[in-house]
Amino acid sequence: MRHILNTTFIIEEEAEREWVDFMRQDYIRTIETLHVTEDRLFTKVSIDQPEGKTYSLQLIFSSEEAREHFEQHHWQKITDRLNARFKNRYLCFSSILTEI
Repeated sequence: MRHILNTTFIIEEEAEREWVDFMRQDYIRTIETLHVTEDRLFTKVSIDQPEGKTYSLQLIFSSEEAREHFEQHHWQKITDRLNARFKNRYLCFSSILTEI
């Protein structure tokens, strides 16, 4: 059973290209270097919101403990860099999913 940290982002349309590049080159790449996830899935949601373009990042962990370790020790630092660069230009919410 895998554990998934799903974050949905809504980014201002004007910042979309720069934000996607940042996510790929910094945010996701940083997570990859930590070697804490089994896999990552970065997708564009087909239906956008009035507030902007919608994306989803799913971080897949082999155990609940691995996910909790990531959340407690790494996630805030990575998210702080995203906030510093795109403050007030995106919204996000996260969900914890368990594969059945």
